[in-house]
Amino acid sequence: MTIVVAINYFHRKIGPTMFYSYPESTLDEDLSTKIASVMDQTFEEGFFTRSIGSINCMNYYFEITSDWARGNKDMIMVSIMFFDQQTTPEMEMSVQSLTGDFVKKLKSNEEIFTSFYFYELNNLDQNERTEVVKNYSLLKSWVEDLYWETLEEIREKTEEEEIARLLKKRHMFSTLRKLSNGTITLEDLKEWFTNKFPDVNFKETIDTLVEKQLIFVNQIGLVEKYVILLKEVIAKRMPPDSVIEYIDEIPELMDSLLPKVQDYFNEHEKKTKEEIKEDSFTLIQIVSDAKKYNVISALRNRPIPK
Repeated sequence: MTIVVAINYFHRKIGPTMFYSYPESTLDEDLSTKIASVMDQTFEEGFFTRSIGSINCMNYYFEITSDWARGNKDMIMVSIMFFDQQTTPEMEMSVQSLTGDFVKKLKSNEEIFTSFYFYELNNLDQNERTEVVKNYSLLKSWVEDLYWETLEEIREKTEEEEIARLLKKRHMFSTLRKLSNGTITLEDLKEWFTNKFPDVNFKETIDTLVEKQLIFVNQIGLVEKYVILLKEVIAKRMPPDSVIEYIDEIPELMDSLLPKVQDYFNEHEKKTKEEIKEDSFTLIQIVSDAKKYNVISALRNRPIPK
């Protein structure tokens, strides 16, 4: 999957120009000019899409307050380009949300306008140059963050991630834990749930768990309904296989690491059932965090140099 994130700026002398894109050096000059010129096709702040050949370009046009601009406004457009890839309405909604958050972040910083004068440093005094360079670095980091956030948002999630995103909600996690003790009537489950989570909709919770095929509601007779657990979700800590596999390849690392792993699990085995249950919920919170999950996934394969 190839995507590029760019921030475009309406220069007071030369018009729309692509100010910065990430990954860097991905776009040639001709394509950069075509994307920046999209700014000339919109007059209202907001999100919109354009196609440029086989490129699907999702854009958010907006203005920021600027002490140095004519009219005290700078015109900006953030663009996320998808190359040779079919996009979906769901992807578009995700990008609209991400770019909207990006715009809010830029607007909340009263000095970020200075970053767009990075290529005009010769016209500024020393104090202004310092401010521009600082904010240019900040803007670049925000664009790069938006790239990784977008890539993470649109990639296909593993079943492990999808379940973790669902069960990171305490009421979902606790309901499955309750059902792991055995089948229970829907009425009794509702009474337990209402007492424990009075502000959460019971029916929506049950419907979601049924939709995800984690539980099944079975009616016996004309009245009685029972809730049955179809899939038990277990989150637990295990010694990493990847460490064992690299004992011969990185012996000096293993000499220091293995004792720590052994000490940790010796202590972990002393935890009570309630502590283990709470630790499972902690693990689910970790897996539901995309950045942390990516690190864990990489570490499952092999040790990573710091």
